[in-house]
This record gives sequence, C-alpha cells and structure tokens, in this order.
Amino acid sequence: MRLLLAEDERALSKALTAILERNNYSVDAVYDGQSALDYLEADNYDGVIISLLLGISCFIMAGCANKDNEDKDDTKIEQNLDKKEDAEDFNKKDEEADENKKVEEDEDEDENSREARVYYVDDITGEIMGKTITVKTEYDIWKALQGNGILTEGCQLLSFKVNEETHLIDLDFNAATGEYIRSMGTTGEIQIIGCIINTYLETYDCDGIKLTEEGKVLQTSHGANYDGYSGIMSF
Repeated sequence: MRLLLAEDERALSKALTAILERNNYSVDAVYDGQSALDYLEADNYDGVIISLLLGISCFIMAGCANKDNEDKDDTKIEQNLDKKEDAEDFNKKDEEADENKKVEEDEDEDENSREARVYYVDDITGEIMGKTITVKTEYDIWKALQGNGILTEGCQLLSFKVNEETHLIDLDFNAATGEYIRSMGTTGEIQIIGCIINTYLETYDCDGIKLTEEGKVLQTSHGANYDGYSGIMSF
C-alpha cells in the first residue's frame, strides 16, 4: 500500500516513515502542503497522512485531490478487473487447447500401439512360453525379448523393415547378437531364433522374416544358414 506523508518536522517525518515501512507500507514523504498537493496530482496513493500544522485549507485541498485519485483508482480497479477477466479467459482457452492436444496425443498413441505376444524360455521348465504386452515400435519388442532373457543387453536391433505388400520382414542385428546366439548350443540357438521369429511375425501379422547379422547372412554354430525368409517355427 502506498502512502503520502506530509509532515513539516523532518525528524518526526523520518521516524513515522521508518515505522510505516517496517509495516510494509511504501511511503513518499514531503515537508510542506504545496509539495503534498503536487504529489497527489502527479500520482495515486492509497492513503494520505498530513500534519494539521500545514493548514486546514491545505488539508481540505488535499482531501479533494485524494478524492479525485480515488475516482482514478476506481477506474484503474475496473480496468484491472477487465484485464484479469481477459487473462482468465485466455488461460482457460489455453488450458482447453492443452487438454485437446493431450487427447489427440493419447489417440495417436493408441493408434500406434499394438499387442505383441513375446516368446521366451521358462527358466524352470525350459519350455517356450508367451506373454502378451502392448508395444509401440519394434524396439519395444526387442527390449521385451531382452527383459525376458532371450537376448542380452549387448544385443542390438540395427534395422527393421516390414513390406506391407509381400507381408515379409527384414530384421538386422549387431554381431554381438549373432555371437550370443552361436554361444548357446544347438538347442539354445533354435530357441532364441524361434522366439525372435515368432514374436515379430505374430506381432506384425507377416508370413516370413529374414534375420541378418550386420547385413550378412546369419550362420549358426552347427552350420545352418538363415539366408531366406523363415516362417513360424514349431518347438
């Protein structure tokens, strides 16, 4: 709150100003009646403290000037209320736009999502099992295969392409994946390759998939070459 302090005794004015400022008032101090009137005409104040020693006439004039300022304050308050309402309307529209954007993003997310049955080897029984999850990309499937022990963290999916016309998939992985597959023995190789093939074929509803190792034909430890497109594998 802004106050105008009109006190001709400077020591008293300074003391009053200090007290008011400690109570969170903003104070402009003047020392004569004319300065008080000049300040009132030049600016708006929430209140005026004026010494009786400055003269009754000055006090009346100051009161009239303050009345004019009150009218200005009323106008200013109305203008601020209008601005506040405009700001609230803007914020409301902005919130509605954000909500609509979120709904659209959720819809796009739903459209891009699909169910995938991820195949893995049960640690206890050694049998091939499957679980259904929701995925958005081929990398989500790869991570799910890693999470279920079919692939290690060092195994990386390098490229993935689905031909919608022929219903065929080309999948390329890094050398670390090929080395891991070959290190698992004949049974382990078949299980890992089968889980990869069946998971991707079923997820994308395709007829065949070609697995390559950094662009080259995948070769297993027992001499089998996966140089063509493989269909669903039975275990």
